[in-house]
Amino acid sequence: MIRSSRRRRTLSGLVLASLFSPLGWSSTVHADRLADALGIVPDDAVAWLVIPSLSALNADLGDMLDRANRPELAVAGRPIDVIISQFGIAAGFDERGSLAAWAESGESLAEGDGVIAVPVEDASRFIDANFEPDAAEGASAHRTRDGEVVHLRVAEAHVLISSREDLLTDWKPSQNLADELSKGFGPDASRGMRQADLVMRVDGGTLQSTRDAAIEAAEANAPAAGMAGMADLGMGSMIDRLGSDAAELVIAIDVDALAIGVRSWTRFDADGPMSALASKIEAPVGPASESVLGRLPNQRFYMAMGVDFDGLGGYAGMMRLFSALDVDATMVPGWMSKIGPSMHGMEFAMYPSKLGVAMGGALNDASLILLTDDPDAVRSAMADAVPAMSGVTGALERKTTWEKDVKQRKGGIADEFEMTAAIAKAKQRDDSGTVGEASLQLTVEKMMFGPRGLKGLGRVVGGGYVMTFSRRPDVLARAVEAGVGTPGLDADPTLTSMRSWLPANPDVEMFIDVGQLGRLARQVASLVPGADGMVPELPADMPPIGFGLAFGPVDGEARLEWAMVVPSEVVGLAVGNAISQAMEGVRGEGGE
Repeated sequence: MIRSSRRRRTLSGLVLASLFSPLGWSSTVHADRLADALGIVPDDAVAWLVIPSLSALNADLGDMLDRANRPELAVAGRPIDVIISQFGIAAGFDERGSLAAWAESGESLAEGDGVIAVPVEDASRFIDANFEPDAAEGASAHRTRDGEVVHLRVAEAHVLISSREDLLTDWKPSQNLADELSKGFGPDASRGMRQADLVMRVDGGTLQSTRDAAIEAAEANAPAAGMAGMADLGMGSMIDRLGSDAAELVIAIDVDALAIGVRSWTRFDADGPMSALASKIEAPVGPASESVLGRLPNQRFYMAMGVDFDGLGGYAGMMRLFSALDVDATMVPGWMSKIGPSMHGMEFAMYPSKLGVAMGGALNDASLILLTDDPDAVRSAMADAVPAMSGVTGALERKTTWEKDVKQRKGGIADEFEMTAAIAKAKQRDDSGTVGEASLQLTVEKMMFGPRGLKGLGRVVGGGYVMTFSRRPDVLARAVEAGVGTPGLDADPTLTSMRSWLPANPDVEMFIDVGQLGRLARQVASLVPGADGMVPELPADMPPIGFGLAFGPVDGEARLEWAMVVPSEVVGLAVGNAISQAMEGVRGEGGE
C-alpha cells in the first residue's frame, strides 16, 4: 500500500508509487530502448515498470508544457529537475539513462517491498551524495536523508535500491524478458509498447491477488487531483472489472508535444471464461472497419460515440462481455433486446445547437443511428417502446406518443414521437419517488430536451434507423445524409490524426470535446440561480479527448485493448486547475 502525503516520498515508497502511478513520465524512444531498459529487470519479476529514456522524457514533457500554453506549469523549471527534487536525489544521477522498478511477488508488491534501479553517472558519487552507510543494519544498508533504512547494490550503470537486502542479494538481470513480452502480445502490440515512453506490466495472478491494493494505490498516487480520474482509467476501474483469468496486463504511456496517450493490452488465459467469450466472435467478412463514427454528421460536437456490435460478437456477445466485466446491464434499454439479433452497431453524437440549452435543450442537435439489416423491425420496436413509457413513476407523470409517416412541413415524411413530463397529482403518485426527486428530474429533462419536452423524428435509412431529438428538419436531413450523401464524422481530420493513438479497429470509440462541453456547462449554469459564473470559461478550440476499445480472440486467447489520448491543451488545463486548487488549499491552511 502506498501512503500519499505532501512530504517528500521515501525511496522505498517510490517503488510502488512507480508501479501504480501510470500517468506520469514518458517520451518517444527508439525501437530497441525498451529491450535495453528491461535488461536490468529480473525474469521472475511479477510486476515491473520502466522508463527507457529519462532525457527524452524530459524533452517531451517540456514540449508538451510549451504546447499547453500554461506558463505557470514551467515555473518550477525542467520537468526532470522537478522529479529529481521530489525524490530527494542529488549528485550522480544520470538523466540520460533508463529507470526501472519491480517486485518479485504479490506480497512484496502489496507491502511496498520492491527494487528501483536508478541510472547513475558515477555510482560511488551518487551513493556518497545521497546516502549514509549504516553498518549496524547490514553490509549493504544505508540511510536516506529522511532517516529511512534502505539497501543498495551497484549494477553497472544503475544503483539498485530496496528496503529488503535479500531482493538485492538474489538479483539477476533479465535474459529474455523483452522477447517473452513480444511473444506474449504479438508484433502489433509490441510495436506500440516499444514506441511508448513508460511501460509497466503486471502478471495476471498478481493482478488479482493485489487488486484492492492496486486500486487504492492508483487513486492515492495520481500526480494531481485534477488527474485522479485519468489515473483511475490507468489502473483502478479496469483492474476492478477484469476477469479472474487475466494472464498479463501491460500499460504503456506516450508523451508527445500534442498529447498524452495511455494504452493497455490484456491477455486472458486460453482456458478461461474471457477466452471462451472471445471464441464466439466470428471474424468479420471483408476488411475490418477503421471507424465506428462513419454515419454521424461531420461537424463540431460535444460528444460522439460508436459501438460495433459485430466486433463484440453481436448483441448477445456484447451482453456476455458486459456481464463478464460486471458492467451494469440496466444501462441497456429493454427495447434493445427485441432488436438485438438484427443489430450491427449504433452511433450517437451531440452537437452544439444554435438555439442553446434554454430554448432547445442539450439534445436539440443530436442524432442516433441504429445500424441493422432490418430497419423496419427497429422502427416497430421503437413504436412500441415510446408509448410504453407513459404513466406515473413516483411523483412524475409521463405522456408519450408515436405517429408513423407524418408529412413534414419542409417535405418528406418521418415518424414523430413526443414525451412530456409533469408532477403527478397526489392521488396518482406511488412510493418509488418523491416530489423533490420528480422536480429535479424535470429540471434535468428540460435542460436535455428544452422547455417543451422531447419532440423527436425518426426515419428508415439504408442500413439503419435514424432518430433525432428535436423537430428540426435540418438536423434530420444531416443525420440521414451522413456517411452516405456526405462524409461522416470519421472524416474529421482531427479525429483521423488522433486515431493513430487508438486501437486500429475499435469495437467502441468515443470522443469528448472538453472545450465545447465547457460552453454547454456554462449555459446550464446560467439557468441555475446563483450558479452563473461558477463554470470557468474554456478555450472552445481545444482538441477532444479520444477513447477506443477492442476485444476479440488472438491465437486462441482473448485480448482486450483500450487506449485514451488526452491533448496537451486539456492536460495543461487539468494540471493548471489542480495547481490552483492546491495553492488555494495552502492559503486556506495558512489562514490567508
